[in-house]
Order: sequence, then C-alpha cells, then structure tokens
Amino acid sequence: MKKFLFLMFTMWSVSTADAQSKETSVNCQNMLQQVLTRVKEEKDISKLYDQVNTLKRLSAMYPGEWLPDYYIAYFDLKLVLSKAGAKPEDLLQEAADKLTALKANNSADMSEVYTLEAYYYYAMISLNPAVNGQKYYREVIGGYEKAIRLSQQNPRPQLQLAIFQNRMAAFTKAADNSFCDKLQQVEKTFHDFKPATAVSPDWGLPELLYVKESSCH
Repeated sequence: MKKFLFLMFTMWSVSTADAQSKETSVNCQNMLQQVLTRVKEEKDISKLYDQVNTLKRLSAMYPGEWLPDYYIAYFDLKLVLSKAGAKPEDLLQEAADKLTALKANNSADMSEVYTLEAYYYYAMISLNPAVNGQKYYREVIGGYEKAIRLSQQNPRPQLQLAIFQNRMAAFTKAADNSFCDKLQQVEKTFHDFKPATAVSPDWGLPELLYVKESSCH
C-alpha cells in the first residue's frame, strides 16, 4: 500500500511539474508574441533597442525559456548589420553571451542556435571585412553547415549559407552559377517549413525574395 501511495504521489508530482512548465512556456510565448508584433510594426530599426530591453526583462522572468535570449541575440545582430547600433561591440558581446546561454539550454533548437552563431560571425566580418573576413569566414560556413546537418528542414541556414558563399564568390571574382538554383530550392524549403510555435524563428523569406529579385532574372 505504501509503495502504491508513493507511486501515485510521484506520478502526481511529475504531472504537476509538467503542467506548470507548459503554463510557463505559454505565458512566455504570449508575452513574446506581443514583442514580435511590435517589432513587425516598427518602421525605424533603431527602435529595436526598446524591444530588446523588453526581451531582457522577459528573459529574467522566464530563465528556462530559450526564445527570449534567441531574439535578444538576433535583434542585436540586426542592429549591428544595419549600422543602426551606436555601440556595435557592446551589441556583439551581448549576442555572444546569449549564444553561450543558448548552447547550454537543453530546450533550445540547436539548428536555430548554430544558424544564429554563424550570423554572429557574419556580423563580426561586416565591421571590418578586410581583417575579419579572413579571420571568421570558416566559422560562418561551418556554423551554417552544422545547422543544416542538425535540421535539413530549417531553411534559414541554407539561405544564409547560399548568400554568404555568393558574396564570397563576388569578392574573389569567381562565378557562382548555381546561386539562383539554390535560392529556388531554399524557397521551397521555406514554404514547406512549419514553425514549432507562433513565436518560433521564421525569418528569412522576405530576404530571399529580395535577393532573388535583385540577382536572378
């Protein structure tokens, strides 16, 4: 009888903890959805600072959730690449710190994390291409390739790898005759991709369409 009661208590405890965890995730996702909606409505990219500050509060409220840290790093890198960040070195350091936390978070989608890490090194190159290009291009390519190995259904590393390789080819004055075919294949992957939640990463398709329009005739 005691064993039965202990088993029942253990099952109840596990069930309660699982329910609380799911409730926490839902609450976090609801608040995150509000932030992402404001980001989409914002016309001035420099206003991302306000949303990053909100995300930092959200990260502190829900330390086990990976998406607030993911979006902090992602928006930091967008600010660096857009040249809208007043202190790009600080933004890059914050992004690096968040990437370290993400890689230690067992709930994180590692394909998305390594895509973001490669994007981080790409942002590093953008600050000083002459010096950092040679220094970090292997990290960019290696990160995207690892992300693809982790999930061939994820279109973001496929797109960013194709764009980066095309830019490298242009820099070295080499031909990249397969670029438009790659974009066509990645576009199909985007259309087939189904985000895990309403706030899971789903960026990239507008960039693909813009690059396709400007590069493929």
